[in-house]
Amino acid sequence: MSGREMDLDDEENKPSRPGYPVDWRRVLRAVLRGKWWLLIAAAVGGVIGVVIGKFVMQHTYEASTSLRYEGLPGDDFQEPQRALPALVAVTHTDPILIALRERMEMGEASLDLMRRKVQVTSDAQSGLVTFTTTGGTAEESAEMANSLAAVFLEHHRDRRGQELRAEMASLDERIGAAENEAATARRAYDSFREANGITDLTAEQEQAIDQAADLRSQADLAQAEIMALEARVRQLTDARERTPRMETVSTGGGGSSRMRELESRLAEARGQGMSEEHPTVQALQRQIAALRRSGGGGGGSRQARSSLYEQIETSLAEAQTELEAARERHNSLEQLAATAQERTNRFSAMEGQAANLLAQVNVKQALVNELNEQRAGIEDQLRDIETGFRTVAEARPPESAVPSKKKYAVAGGIPLLFVVVMLGMLLYRELRGLKVITPSEVAWWGNGPVIGMTTWPRDPRALIDLIADMDDFAPDARGTMLVVGATDSEQELASEIAGQLNHDWSSTTLIDVPVVGALPPGDDPAPITTPPSDYDDDDVLSGEIHDGPTEIVLAGSPHDTLAMGAPAYAPPPRPISDDPADRLICTAWNGPPEGQALRRAARLAERVLVVVTSGGMKATDLAQTQTRLGRDGAIGYVLVGASESTAKLPDREGSVERFWEPTPAR
Repeated sequence: MSGREMDLDDEENKPSRPGYPVDWRRVLRAVLRGKWWLLIAAAVGGVIGVVIGKFVMQHTYEASTSLRYEGLPGDDFQEPQRALPALVAVTHTDPILIALRERMEMGEASLDLMRRKVQVTSDAQSGLVTFTTTGGTAEESAEMANSLAAVFLEHHRDRRGQELRAEMASLDERIGAAENEAATARRAYDSFREANGITDLTAEQEQAIDQAADLRSQADLAQAEIMALEARVRQLTDARERTPRMETVSTGGGGSSRMRELESRLAEARGQGMSEEHPTVQALQRQIAALRRSGGGGGGSRQARSSLYEQIETSLAEAQTELEAARERHNSLEQLAATAQERTNRFSAMEGQAANLLAQVNVKQALVNELNEQRAGIEDQLRDIETGFRTVAEARPPESAVPSKKKYAVAGGIPLLFVVVMLGMLLYRELRGLKVITPSEVAWWGNGPVIGMTTWPRDPRALIDLIADMDDFAPDARGTMLVVGATDSEQELASEIAGQLNHDWSSTTLIDVPVVGALPPGDDPAPITTPPSDYDDDDVLSGEIHDGPTEIVLAGSPHDTLAMGAPAYAPPPRPISDDPADRLICTAWNGPPEGQALRRAARLAERVLVVVTSGGMKATDLAQTQTRLGRDGAIGYVLVGASESTAKLPDREGSVERFWEPTPAR
């Protein structure tokens, strides 16, 4: 297998990074330690939130005033329903809001703020329009609602006045033209009579002439009406062509009610003696037929003809019906006028010419009279302009403010904010400096397994426990292991750990750890002598190294302990081997904490054991361990100086078995 393939296999078999950047148990422990601070923060925040929500935040009051739109004089039945949405839509326009702002003396308020303070709803079926306003006080909200209704009515009163004045100006022009035509016709008739010496006609002639003239005038008026209706038909036809035929509608019970209303009106028209050819009857029949074609009623959503299109088409049908009726009436009048004219033809040509001139006079004068009547009606409307709206209910100051969710948000958000801030302070105090404390954090930042954890050197007796705990794997390990301190302060600790490991695991050691056990009855305590080694337990723990055997005496009671405080357990003895290659040899590094010499020593050893003090090293510095040692594998960690709470956590992390496996030196 090539070197590249071996590297690829190593990458595939490379274990994932052990541990966690921050041990969640450490975080939980910090939170539990500061639980009273969290409760105090929540209580203080709750009190402040309630005070702010109840006494500091501004209250909002709502008041409403209602109007009803009943339509203008002369409007048909459906005109108010069609016109109401457009009339109400002007409420949020700039002129209305500016006038309301001036009336309320709120010059500093923006138009956007005024729009947020104003709400308007309308119901086209009932014609009810409701204005709702908000204010800081009950009186302000009621005054604003009434002022809005007043401004709204003034706007429509001004608009209606402008329309009436424009219509009157148009009528004045038409009246002037009609009066000139009537005067001209009168002068022509008078001139004709004077020229022909006619002072008076016989009763029969006058009757015939009057009848012919009256019929002719009616026929002319009918012709004028036909021209007006034709113009209206053309206008409605153009509007229908510009309007989409179909729209998506949500059907409900309105169609059936409309059908019943039209059928009732049709029955009422027939009951009044109207024939089937009457324009009103035909218009109602067309509306009923159109409503039936569109589905009539039902529920759900469907694609149907546009309501606006239907309205235009209905108005077009009515106009066409009226046009047909006007044409029929005109034809009848023409026939009657022809008959009357035949009677007048019996008279002399002079008398016939006089009848024609008189008819022209009557027609022109009738038009003048009709236009004057219309002008008088407009003058009456200008004296008391009708807007079509009627006040239903005026706004009154509300008794209480509007329930606001903001108060609850403030009352709940402030204590939550206090708790979050306090939690952040607790976590900051716990994680300040980002120093590693637990085995899980050491394993993650160091990217290697944690072999063990101990409270030593705070507890001098804990070192023997740590060495004994390594007997799960160390007795079977072979080769060399370099023990290195993570910083300068751990160098001496690394030397002591290496010395103790060599002492307990050397091939000349008979018993790894002194024991205290129950002796058989009648036996006396006997000394246990360890053969000479580099240094003994007491020297390692005291920092001194001596040559020579060490004698440890066992007490005679199972409750007695060694003078050095060794724990009461004894691992089984292992076989003795004189071959250095068949045992684990530990070497402590006493050189500079970094450099080429350290990297060479780390590469020559089969494994490296790094001694880390709990809470004594930053995570970022620990993350540089592999770079400092010049290798990325076979590095393990021992966590020393752990607190009592940290010592309760799992003392191993990562693949400990992999660390003790034989690894070729590099």
